[in-house]
Amino acid sequence: INKGSFSYPLSSIVRTSVSSNHFNNEPQRTFDLKLLKIKVPKNYDSEISEYDGNWDGNFDGFLRWTDNPAWIFYDMITNQRYGAGKWISAGDINEYALYRIAQYCDELVDDGNGGTEPRFRANFYLAKATEMFKVLKDMASMFTGMLYWMDGKLNVVQDLPSEPVYTFAKSNVINGIFSYEGTSRKNRTNQVIVTWNDPTANYEPVNLIVEDREAIVRDG
Repeated sequence: INKGSFSYPLSSIVRTSVSSNHFNNEPQRTFDLKLLKIKVPKNYDSEISEYDGNWDGNFDGFLRWTDNPAWIFYDMITNQRYGAGKWISAGDINEYALYRIAQYCDELVDDGNGGTEPRFRANFYLAKATEMFKVLKDMASMFTGMLYWMDGKLNVVQDLPSEPVYTFAKSNVINGIFSYEGTSRKNRTNQVIVTWNDPTANYEPVNLIVEDREAIVRDG
């Protein structure tokens, strides 16, 4: 028992007292938490994940809790304590491109149980120091994005569903004849196993099999 008074800056501390009459060993504990608060746009209600009108580029005067991966990504870039804020300023980021990505993340989709949920969520903590560029690349992948530097700005682009577009002209078509190429059937993935933390199972890792049944039947 430590009688002294201790300070744990920038930390969340949980203290639990249990009786040895009820437990032979120290019990395992899990927590459902809302942790770090970050900067979010002024017109964004992070509790219900909704935007009010157009954004003028200003952020809320108070830090808010959110699990939108785009705004967590922005915080990791600009924060000077645990992020890249010592080397990258807010003026170096294309915030409006990130705003469009954040709106896409908050769009409601089918949750598989008769309801809806936001398309992309981010709930995680960093357990050890890691190279910043790797952290940013991994975080961008949470909203199917990638980052690059162009025109003096750090830009983020997102892989969105869209129709394939290609320009055909006499310079790239020989004698008006097209040839088609594809991959072999054995190289086409038709089943993947996704590991995720299931809220209905106390956030324990659960394996989920996702398969393209039409491709399995067609290709054998």
